Amino acid sequence: MGDILDKFIENAKQSVADGYYSTTDQIGKQATKISLAEKLRKQEFSLISEIKHASPAGEYSFDNIDAKKTAQLFKDAGADAISVVVEPKIFKGKLDNIPDAKCAGLPVLFKDFVLDNQQIKAAASLGADVILLVVKVADRVGFDMNDMIKKAHSHGLEVLLECYNANEMKRALETNADILGINNRDLRTLTVDINVTKRIIDEVGKIDRPLVSESGIRTRGDAEFVKYAGAKGILVGTSIWKAKNMQTKIHELRLVNNR
Repeated sequence: MGDILDKFIENAKQSVADGYYSTTDQIGKQATKISLAEKLRKQEFSLISEIKHASPAGEYSFDNIDAKKTAQLFKDAGADAISVVVEPKIFKGKLDNIPDAKCAGLPVLFKDFVLDNQQIKAAASLGADVILLVVKVADRVGFDMNDMIKKAHSHGLEVLLECYNANEMKRALETNADILGINNRDLRTLTVDINVTKRIIDEVGKIDRPLVSESGIRTRGDAEFVKYAGAKGILVGTSIWKAKNMQTKIHELRLVNNR
């Protein structure tokens, strides 16, 4: 049975074919690389705030986001890193949001449905520090995860490898990914359940590198729940964008003062 990821993959293939990723002009190539993995290891708990123009579940949509100003706002509010969704068709992302976000001086994650080397090259040339790879995308498209991770590393990028279940996490642990992620979203229904993070960690046992919980983190209680389950950080988009005051929501979700 298909799910929304099939649609995302088809869109990504089309964007690659359309040359969306080949238009980058080395604008961020000289940007100083900042290690997200090191930050996650050193700090008690970290918040990755996300620049995301639209939610896949249709919860919000913003046409005009000033990525440079937003990244600075996130940093001033206490965010530890910035995720930038660049997927253009459903999430309304823009590639030039990456170098704009880098101006804040925090690690920047290139977030997309990555299935082609063009996307890795684009992430590097735009100045990203980290790129998202997804085990389920690798399985469906048929690319070699280890090979893609090696390519990312060769371009100076760290890799956040995302999993949806314990089997995927066990396989991810056998790779050289720098950071592991657990996505709490059900791809068939788009519902989220943060208990997914705890279930996977409990089943897998020892996880030997920083782990980030993604999707469905809405409150301080949610952040505390995944932290005590074993996550070193959270990636949050929707609940920040839907908040009456983004700074206040970031303060709420950070839990600890790492600085």
